Amino acid sequence: MSVSRAHLHSMRQSARKVRIVLDLIRGKSVEEAYRILAFHPRRSAEPMLKLLKSAVANAGQKEAGGARNFFVSRAFADQGFAFRKVEPRAMLRHGIIKRRTCHVTIEIDEMAVRKAGKTALAGAEVKG
Repeated sequence: MSVSRAHLHSMRQSARKVRIVLDLIRGKSVEEAYRILAFHPRRSAEPMLKLLKSAVANAGQKEAGGARNFFVSRAFADQGFAFRKVEPRAMLRHGIIKRRTCHVTIEIDEMAVRKAGKTALAGAEVKG
């Protein structure tokens, strides 16, 4: 029940470019994801760092626990709407330019080792 998520809607960058950064942090611990995003040169790394901090803050509201207990369980970017602009072309024609957006979701969860330890202890107490 400690899954925590954060959403970012209508980010002004294509989902394809954001997925490159999200692939780097998926499955990593939150601390390691912080380090990766803080020094990554891509433009989408800064909003992803801010979104990850938001997910950790959401988890902190649910229960007490530091960032070291969590890992990035899911991170994905879906395509949003596209702004359409008309640009003049030769011979009185026009070209349509699409400015793409995306919706990003990051989910963090407790470490699996920690969950396994809790369930193992609970089972030992019931038997004893």
